[in-house]
Amino acid sequence: MDTSSAIAFFQEVGLWLSQINVVLLVIILCSVVAFAVFFERLLYLKKMDTDTASLVIQLKSAIEQANIAEALSICDETQTAVSNIIRAGLCKYEKPKERIESAMEIRGLIEIAKMEKNARILSIIAHVAPLIGLLGTVLGFIKAFGEMRLSQLVEISATQIGEAMEYALVTTAAGLVVAIPAVIAYNYIISRIEAMTIEIQATSSEIVDLLVE
Repeated sequence: MDTSSAIAFFQEVGLWLSQINVVLLVIILCSVVAFAVFFERLLYLKKMDTDTASLVIQLKSAIEQANIAEALSICDETQTAVSNIIRAGLCKYEKPKERIESAMEIRGLIEIAKMEKNARILSIIAHVAPLIGLLGTVLGFIKAFGEMRLSQLVEISATQIGEAMEYALVTTAAGLVVAIPAVIAYNYIISRIEAMTIEIQATSSEIVDLLVE
């Protein structure tokens, strides 16, 4: 490729980029990421959730018969957050109550961290998307005033001003459209995690009492 062809190519690329609302593309990318994270977390939480009442009944029967191997097998088959935590306690069944609780607490922190993984991304997008939209608004006004200055308020058309204002308003609206669902999605995920955490704590306490008895 000779110099003139390269210059022509970069001019075409520059013209193409100037016609694209880059800020809007960034906001769309944020929406795609938020959508993907939300459904990934939903699927993970669904996988980690289980019928704790049924699990406790099975474990209670095994523990009362002092069949820890069967209880461990039940936890291995279930493979959920609560079963993983209970399994950590079962591995310390011959230890004092404090050791059992400590093992379950540490495993609980790990499981909660796994459930909260990537959820923070939704919060970040919810806060950043309106700011990106505001940036687009500022750039739109800069573009409008720049065109007014260059034309010296004589030859500028309503179409040019309208395009600049549209650029500004569209990015603001897009930022809000992405941020509002992201806030709702983040709070829903966190509420699910909190509900599961309370259920885990109650179940873990019940299993500790069974082991100590």
